[in-house]
Formats: sequence, structure tokens, C-alpha cells
Amino acid sequence: MQAPEFAELAGRVEGVARALLITIAHLERQQAIDGPALCAAFRRSLAAAPAGLATAGRTLAELAGALDDSRHARTATP
Repeated sequence: MQAPEFAELAGRVEGVARALLITIAHLERQQAIDGPALCAAFRRSLAAAPAGLATAGRTLAELAGALDDSRHARTATP
């Protein structure tokens, strides 16, 4: 994979991740989902990820952390 192709792929993955985070945060604000439980499920899947999918597991952990940070920021702001 050449640098431009990698940059394109990385940008697409980042866009999908951001869309997921925005969607989850919106659903949390609407009380349609339990955000902390979802984050816990993301983290559990990290432990269950096969060795070949370690990067995917780390990504889920990063997403859970970003969601936790976002939730804390929303609750800290009046």
C-alpha cells in the first residue's frame, strides 16, 4: 500500500469512528442507550479479541475511552 492509499484508508476509518462516537453520544443524551454499559462491552471485547485482531481490540478500548471522556465533559458542563 502506497502512502496516498494509506492516507485515504486512514481518513475513511477516522470518519467512520467519529460518526460512531457522535451517534453514540447523541443516543446517550436521548437516554436511548446505556453509554457506560456499551463502553464496558467494548472493553470486554478487547479481552476476547483473537491475537490477529489485537489492533481492533485496542481501537475499541480507545473508542470507549473517548466516549467516557465525552460523557464526563457533558456532565461537567452546566
